[in-house]
Amino acid sequence: MKNIIIYRILGLFIFLCTLLSVSSCKKFVEVGAPITEIDAAKAFASDASANSAILGIYTKSVSGANGIVKFYTVCMGNSSDELQSTTGAYTPFMNNSIPVNSNTTSQYLWAGSYAVIAQCNFAIEGLNGSQSLTPAVKSNLMGEVKFWRAFIYFYLVNMFGDVPMPLGTNSVENGKLPRVPSTEVWSQIVKDLKDAQTLLNANYPATGIRSRINKSVADAFLSRVYLYQKDWLNAESEATKVIQNSENAYSIVDKSAIADVFKNTSKEIIWQISNADGISTFGPLYNYLPGVASAISIPETYYLSFETNDFRLVNWVKVKNTNGSKSYEVYKYKGRSGTGGNEYDVVMRLAEQYLIRAEARARLQKLTGDNSAASDLDKIRLRANLNGTTATTMPQMLFAIEQERKHELFGEFGHRWLDLKRTPSLVSPANKSRADDILGPIKLGWISDAQLYPIPASQILANPSLIQNPGYMP
Repeated sequence: MKNIIIYRILGLFIFLCTLLSVSSCKKFVEVGAPITEIDAAKAFASDASANSAILGIYTKSVSGANGIVKFYTVCMGNSSDELQSTTGAYTPFMNNSIPVNSNTTSQYLWAGSYAVIAQCNFAIEGLNGSQSLTPAVKSNLMGEVKFWRAFIYFYLVNMFGDVPMPLGTNSVENGKLPRVPSTEVWSQIVKDLKDAQTLLNANYPATGIRSRINKSVADAFLSRVYLYQKDWLNAESEATKVIQNSENAYSIVDKSAIADVFKNTSKEIIWQISNADGISTFGPLYNYLPGVASAISIPETYYLSFETNDFRLVNWVKVKNTNGSKSYEVYKYKGRSGTGGNEYDVVMRLAEQYLIRAEARARLQKLTGDNSAASDLDKIRLRANLNGTTATTMPQMLFAIEQERKHELFGEFGHRWLDLKRTPSLVSPANKSRADDILGPIKLGWISDAQLYPIPASQILANPSLIQNPGYMP
């Protein structure tokens, strides 16, 4: 059943290829060695092999040009007002008119996500079944996997709404699963993250590079999940855990060092996915050669929305003139080729935690003064060389936070798109969103149904229990 029906074989294959070298993996394919439950058991026979299997999940997410890290960011960025593209694969997202047979949606956003879910479910089964792992290692690896599953389901439910939610490895059952209500998916996300909190180590590995998931990463992501669920008290509480964490010593850099926020040694980083050469996925994606216009850029209206003295404008955006035409590139990552770089793929940063807590506090009427929305917001504004906020009422503060998120998190994992979708409209809050307010006037043919992507037609053909999202042809 294409993508999901081959779920069981796919997961086993990925684990085995992770454990073997490139050459031996090639040989494995050539000789047609059978994939069995025994092979899966071997993957979790020792601490070292189990660790390699879990590292395969990290690798899968950033696997070159096809990694879901890239597609989450670029597709959702083009769906909002923060990115624009001249690449055909992204044009339907930019126009908010995605065909149901879109290869990008089917192959990457859907199948790519479920491939990682498959790995997670196989890992959970393998870890639970192993009797030979060191208890502490087993616990931490299980925490990493539970986090990864929650992370992927977070993006699936935000992109597609109700989705199938396989939690096991039975290919027959998984191939027939219907879409479950998004409320159930959100509940599972919270459950997995709470499990991860109890299972994960508090600290990072001794290397000092924050590229493995630990308890603070789970805390930080749970704060985001609670924010999306409008659970303001818990969002504030989880963000505070991260901000005040003394073991990992997170800190907002001085404004003079804002250009270094995305270097892999930055104290602002909570979690980043490492790579062998130190060149982020996003360096070559956003930064084209001199004299060559980037295929993915920031619209001029977005660029002009920054305040004049904002250091992010100078350090995180590159203005390029190509044949007399001006364009604006995301320049958070400076390296674009070679080896020996110092940039990984930053997934979560401390700045987001301050903005989450600011929004939660604003909703809780903690608007100004110490330990308030304003004090959290100003932490980010001062780092950007801006004056403190002048907002004093809840509507003013929420709008100020929206603007700060717009200028802080652009080009990163679709934050802008997700923010516009989750925030009620200022015009018709009962039944519209900020996506309607902002994208309606600038996107030709915009309809509210475009806030969910279509279920790939190939999936509906393979599994008749899947129902298409509103606004798309069946």
